[in-house]
Amino acid sequence: MNDTPSIKQILIDFIYIREQLKILFKDKIEYQPIVDFLLAKDYLDDDLEIPFPRMKDIEEATGLKSHMLRKLLLQMHNQIFGFTNNLKLSFNKVLYHFTINYYGKNCYFIIDKLEHLPRVGENISLPFVKAITNINWFYVEEIQHEFQDTTQNIHITLKVGSYNSFWHFRKDQALELNEVGFRDSLDLSDSQLKKKVYSNNHWHRYK
Repeated sequence: MNDTPSIKQILIDFIYIREQLKILFKDKIEYQPIVDFLLAKDYLDDDLEIPFPRMKDIEEATGLKSHMLRKLLLQMHNQIFGFTNNLKLSFNKVLYHFTINYYGKNCYFIIDKLEHLPRVGENISLPFVKAITNINWFYVEEIQHEFQDTTQNIHITLKVGSYNSFWHFRKDQALELNEVGFRDSLDLSDSQLKKKVYSNNHWHRYK
C-alpha cells in the first residue's frame, strides 16, 4: 500500500490554509515560490470562479522542475501533518453562520462574536429577523464546523418551532431509508416533511 499522499490533493489542501502557510514557512526560503503562487489568487472566491491550479501551472510560474516541486510539497505537507510534525496550525478567528429554514425559504446572517455556542435541540428567539421571517422562535437543527485559512466557520441551521427528539430520529431514519430526499430535508418545513414521511404509514396519520 502506498502511503504517499497525492501531490495534486496536497496542492488543493494547501489552498484552504494558504494564509497559514505564509506564517508557517516565513523563514523557509525554499518554499517561498510555492507559497507566493498560492497567495497570488483567491481560488476560494466563488464570484471569481478561478479554477484550482494544476501542477504544470506552478511549474511554469515558479520555474521549479516537476521532481523538485513534488519534493518541496511533500516536505511542507510532512512538516504539518507528519508524525514528527513540528508546525502547528492556528485558527484564531471564529465566524458563526446562521441559516434559518422557514416555510421553504432561507434567511442568512453572520455573527463574529458569540459568548455561548447553542447546541442542537436548543430553542432560540431572534426578534430582529421577524421582518423577514414573520416569526422569531426557532430551534437548532444542525451544527457544522469548517476550517479555512485562519478561520473556524461554525454553520448553525435553525428551523421554525420547537425541537422534537422523536421527530429528529424519525427524520434521520426517513433519510436513511430514502423515504425522503436530502434536498427535501433542506427545502421543506417540518410540517411538510411530516406529511411526506407519515403519508404511507399505517400506524401514524399526520393531519
